[in-house]
Amino acid sequence: LKIRVSVVQFRPWPPLPRAGNRCSPVGIAFIAGVLMEMGLGPFFFGQFYLSTNAKILISAVLTANGYELIEAEFFAGRGLWRVFIDRPESRRGVDLIDLNDCSAMSSKIEDALMADEIPYEHLEVSSPGLDRALTKRDHFDRFAGETVKITIEPAFEGFRKLAGVLIGLDGDQIVIDVDGAVNRIPYAHIARARVVPQY
Repeated sequence: LKIRVSVVQFRPWPPLPRAGNRCSPVGIAFIAGVLMEMGLGPFFFGQFYLSTNAKILISAVLTANGYELIEAEFFAGRGLWRVFIDRPESRRGVDLIDLNDCSAMSSKIEDALMADEIPYEHLEVSSPGLDRALTKRDHFDRFAGETVKITIEPAFEGFRKLAGVLIGLDGDQIVIDVDGAVNRIPYAHIARARVVPQY
């Protein structure tokens, strides 16, 4: 059973900057809007500063090569980029990413980060895994039928977390069946969503 495949690269870089940023507050607000249009929000608003430019770059590299960005996390203390990739045509029960995909995209992402002079020390490129994150609007239709758990921020109608069977996306609402009760949660309130593997 393939749970997740990963490729890890280690690269010595100058010490990572610990303060300052490459974006003004106005620039950050603009980039937030761009990320929403790209389908990367509201999941990617945690680390704008150095990481924002890199996330946009990584997404563009993947898109140009027929992949999509699922998640990109930067861990400043370790200088680690952890990137999860997939194919846009993936669906429930279909696993399209293997070690060759991760290796090929790791090299291309590395080249892009170096060309843009974005410092990092480690790069990890992985498949989404059985517990894949749902980070874009269309994921909630593509993976309808999966058992999922979602975190709701801010709380909606008293709910902060729900787990159940994903029915899909209906307009601006995520529809989820929790023990026979159908719940509708605004997409804007979905802070995190992840598939719960059924073994």
